Amino acid sequence: MNEAVNTEEFLAGKRIVVTRARHQAAALENLIRQFGAVPIAYPCIAIEPPLDTAAFDQCLRSLAEYDWLALSSGNAVRALADRARALAVLPSLKRIKIAALGPATAAEWRRQTGRGADFVPTAFNVEALAREIPIGQRRRILLPQSDLADEGAAAIMRSRGAEVTTLVAYRTVIGSGGADLASFIAKRQIDALSFASPSAVRFFRQLCSAPAALELPALCLGESTARAAASVGFRCVITSPTFGLRAIILAFAEYCARRE
Repeated sequence: MNEAVNTEEFLAGKRIVVTRARHQAAALENLIRQFGAVPIAYPCIAIEPPLDTAAFDQCLRSLAEYDWLALSSGNAVRALADRARALAVLPSLKRIKIAALGPATAAEWRRQTGRGADFVPTAFNVEALAREIPIGQRRRILLPQSDLADEGAAAIMRSRGAEVTTLVAYRTVIGSGGADLASFIAKRQIDALSFASPSAVRFFRQLCSAPAALELPALCLGESTARAAASVGFRCVITSPTFGLRAIILAFAEYCARRE
């Protein structure tokens, strides 16, 4: 699609639900507005610190024991930086090698610490990060994650000979507030839903069980999110081979163009 010419034509006035956590929603909301569409806030997730920080603190105080810090999200970056500041060990984060999931995670790392990432994979998903991080036998990797993360990435790195320590750096919990979405959907006032993680999909269905919601296009960031959307029953799952928020909005514009 010729973005400059056609995108606003097909997205003008479209109401797109943003399910990201409140602190992460602004970038997508602003992007939606740039294309002439209307963002509808409906935070389905919230990020909270671990209930017990003992293991977290021990890892931060022992960073010299690790060769790499593997960062799979901006939430992991913020959780690490916030806790490191509380423990007065932030300088130690600036000495370890950093592998970041993608440009957005790397940019957040730079904002928090003032230094860039040492490695970013060719595809911006946690499996690619685990497969491509330049490690050898017995390299020690610290992998901070959500409490809901599985062991898939750690297993891939261990199969490559690395010693991996997984760490619960933050909790992903169900969100609250936002629009009266059930009413909007009942009145056919929503054109699409956007999801940036499998957790957002699952929590959305807990918060909004209206069957009609499953008839709406689900704009999904990444294949794992798309799989989660399909698994809960969304009939129209839209994603993009190009990773990024802009890419899924453009993919929705192409979908609208085809329908019109």
